[in-house]
Parts: sequence; C-alpha cells; structure tokens
Amino acid sequence: MTAEADAHGLRTAWLTSLLCVPLCVPHEQAEVIVQAARTHDAGKELIDEKLLAKPQALTKDERSRVEQHAVLGAWLLMNQHHGDPDASAVDVAVALSHHEWWNGQGYPFRLAGRSIPRCARIVAVSDVFDALLSVRPYKSAWSQGRALEYIQRRRSIQFDPECVDALVHVAPSLPAGWRDLEHAPHTAIAPSTKWKGASVRVHGA
Repeated sequence: MTAEADAHGLRTAWLTSLLCVPLCVPHEQAEVIVQAARTHDAGKELIDEKLLAKPQALTKDERSRVEQHAVLGAWLLMNQHHGDPDASAVDVAVALSHHEWWNGQGYPFRLAGRSIPRCARIVAVSDVFDALLSVRPYKSAWSQGRALEYIQRRRSIQFDPECVDALVHVAPSLPAGWRDLEHAPHTAIAPSTKWKGASVRVHGA
C-alpha cells in the first residue's frame, strides 16, 4: 500500500464532504458517503499491480481487467462485517458505480442518469478531480484550473451536472495546499472526514 494511494482516498473523501454541502445532502448521510469515498477503489487490491503502474496505454484486454476493480471492490466490501448495514450498502454502491457515466457509457453496467446511485455520482467527481491533479505513471499532474475545465466539459456526459456544479461552487474556496492533507491546517479539513480507517491502493480514475 503506497502513501499516495491512501492520500488519494483521503482527498477524495474530503472533496466529497465539501460537495455534499451545496448538494444539500443531510449530515448523517453525508458522513456515510464520505467514508465510502475512502474505499471507492478497494477492488484494485485484486488487480495486477503491474497493470496499475503501467506507464504506456493499456490494451483492450488490460483495460477490461482493470475495469473489473469496480465489481471486485463491491464484492470485497459486501464480505466485510459492518455494524451499520446502511453504511455497508453505500460502500458497495460507491465501489460498484463510481465509473458509471451520466450518459450510460461507463462501466460496469452502463447505468445512466439517476439510475446511478447518487452517492456514486458525487464520489465520481471527487475521484476524477483529484486523480487529474495527481502524478500517475501514465500522466503528469494537471493544474487545478485545467482539471476543473475538463470536468465542466464532461458535464452531462460523464458526470451528473448537479455534482459538477457543486465542484464549481466549492473550487474557488479550496485552501492553498489542500492536497497535502498530512500538513494541511486543521481548519482546512472538513469535520466529517476521519483520518483513521480503511486504506486502499488507488490508481487514479
């Protein structure tokens, strides 16, 4: 497990907590979604690490194998023992559906629009935004402005338009250095984000 993998999960969860505010998600429900964001890529634990770290473009077969992480993550989380069945259901929904697209061109089930669980639609925006800002074996880090512009272009294509609008709303107020969560000031951390918990390997969006 790499430190960056865990940090991506934390940042995705923190961004998710911010998006829940303009989206008017009730506080208790938002806390559950934020925790689910931590484990959105849990299934990548079962994917060949060489594929996840490959700098070259993936072949069609390799892409198909990586995409299996959504179903595998849901399976892993379903088999964990949670004290709260509602939290378990959200964990599974986020892991399974965060790569579904608003227009039905995502995976694994090509769900579209509001048939995609709302929790997964919110996490999808947080996940991709942070992944674009991150260095990956196959890409350099994007600027925040470029990443935000990309997500706006994917509004109503890949992403729920309301979730994109929420990101546009909160992006100007993101504190300087927010991605360095370990050293960020306490005031920059959304209260609902917890620092201890599940840790997963993440390979971007």
